[in-house]
Amino acid sequence: MNAIIARILVFGENHQKREVELGPGLNIVTGDSKTGKSALLEIVDYCLFSGRSTVPKGVIENFAELYAIVLDLSGKYLVIARSSARTGNGARAYVQVETNNDFLTDISDEYFEFIQDKPLKQAQLEVEQHLGLSVLDTRTDEDERKQESGGKATLRSFASFIFQHQNLIANKHSVFYRFEDFYKRKKTIQDFPILMGWESSEYFLYLRELEQKKNDLKAHQKLAKNLKLKKDELRDQLRSVIEGYYDVIGLEVPSNLSLAEIKKIARNLPEVSPCSYSDANLKLRIEEREREREEFRKELTDVEVLLSILEDNSAVTHGHASQLRFLEMTSRVDVDGGPFICPVCHQVNSELSEELEIISVSREELEQELEKIGTYKEDNSQQVEELQRQRDNFKRQIRQVTSEIGKFEVQDVELQENKSLRDQGFRAKGSAEARIESLLSRDGHILSGDADELNERIGWLKEKLDGFDLASKISAAEVFLSERMTSICNRLDFEEELKPGELKFLLEDFAFYYHFNNEKVHLSEMGSGANWLACHLSLFLGLLHLNCQAENSVIPSFLFIDQPSQVYFPTKYRTVEEDGDVDLDENIKQVVNIFSVIIEELDLIEEDCGFLPQVVVMEHADEIEFNKYVKKRWYKNGEKLI
Repeated sequence: MNAIIARILVFGENHQKREVELGPGLNIVTGDSKTGKSALLEIVDYCLFSGRSTVPKGVIENFAELYAIVLDLSGKYLVIARSSARTGNGARAYVQVETNNDFLTDISDEYFEFIQDKPLKQAQLEVEQHLGLSVLDTRTDEDERKQESGGKATLRSFASFIFQHQNLIANKHSVFYRFEDFYKRKKTIQDFPILMGWESSEYFLYLRELEQKKNDLKAHQKLAKNLKLKKDELRDQLRSVIEGYYDVIGLEVPSNLSLAEIKKIARNLPEVSPCSYSDANLKLRIEEREREREEFRKELTDVEVLLSILEDNSAVTHGHASQLRFLEMTSRVDVDGGPFICPVCHQVNSELSEELEIISVSREELEQELEKIGTYKEDNSQQVEELQRQRDNFKRQIRQVTSEIGKFEVQDVELQENKSLRDQGFRAKGSAEARIESLLSRDGHILSGDADELNERIGWLKEKLDGFDLASKISAAEVFLSERMTSICNRLDFEEELKPGELKFLLEDFAFYYHFNNEKVHLSEMGSGANWLACHLSLFLGLLHLNCQAENSVIPSFLFIDQPSQVYFPTKYRTVEEDGDVDLDENIKQVVNIFSVIIEELDLIEEDCGFLPQVVVMEHADEIEFNKYVKKRWYKNGEKLI
């Protein structure tokens, strides 16, 4: 996703303001320790709805009343602000959308006086919707508790991919921010396919329904198996029922009949002698059940219409770009500069030229505004899921009522043909037919219509899930990451004795290792901080590239790296004023190389993806080769954050 940090702001008392302006590509904030460099990362994390503030206590926290960041989403600006935890208002946040950057010219804390703050969770949900992250239920089984499955997908899961703190960037035991918490680690891994745009709310909706339909089918099969009778037992019970009826009508059942012959008689019981009988009550029952079935059908139709509307609405965001293109084509006004001559009087109409020029300018401004609207996505899977349950329930009720109507209609036909059945014979025949139907159902025919419909729906759901092609996307991503990570690592200060090999990252469990001589070498098994640093940089630059490639990713395209040069200890530092011919310490050369590799990777991503992501590095080193990338230089006795 093309989204970077445009501004980081800190507002203090009496309208005081501290501001750091950032842009695409490499951004360096350099200077002495304790000048506020590392605090920038913590401020961004806090504004992205971290559960607690990790902004350093002391000077910065004492100064700050309000922290704010401005996200640039390809021309749409998302302003997120949060009061300092010190104020006691950290549980609320401000969210505002702007379609041009004029507001940044002289932004102050007064800007937020005209915006209503919101509870933190509500503000976070709004930001997630602007990023296109809208999956409210990640359960794969509707009987699973949301707390156990992790509930909704959250932007907090992508914090692990955009921050490399000072204590992480060269750590041999830990790779990702927040992974010391088991729940957060599990949640981040689970949400990754969603964040990349490979899974959606529909994906989990299909998964839950598939699991439910499979369970329903198993229940049907188990019930049929439990009810099914052995052949001898079925034959004897059917014969007993038939003999009871035959006794009433004065017939005798032949001996030594096979099961097939018994079934044939059971399905075609002989008629009894006729007698007078009124069928008015039976017809009334048929009419009542038909009215009931019609009501169910109307309710089923209403539910299916609502389902269709929700499914159409879910495609609105996907068709947004094409709609804008259609609007652009159908509203085009061609102005060739005139003059415009009346076809009747042949006089030049200068006013018409001026009006068309105004329309043309207005149209261009409107197009620019529409292009900045971007994506806003809302999850309606829960409504769809409830409607699907209602739909299935109505279908079952319709089938049940239809079955009952069929039985009544059979009886009605018989009554029409046999108006004078003896009451005893009529009751005996009805009782026999009911018992026979029950026994034949237990012969493996129970609910066969339901089972067929379940199998059909299961097949349809599997096709839908196959369409997401998740397995191949994960496999392709792992191959891509391995290639990029290995390429980056080979250009950094990685141990020659471990070459050639390949860096591997598995998306199923986030296992990270170096494949060397058919062995998995983990970070903790490597020596040297330079190796650990090379692995961390390779992984996170590779993930940044993968994220930028993903068309539907909701992960912002920026990466904060704090103090990557810490593993090097140069014997001589070179200041920005010194000549470039000064002999460089080997450690300084490696620091220079780190920045060179970052720039090379950013250029490669821009060439591959069509836009330039952002890498923000907080660093002590200040090399003249990268002077143009430096956004701030802070010194203890000079300018600093606070």
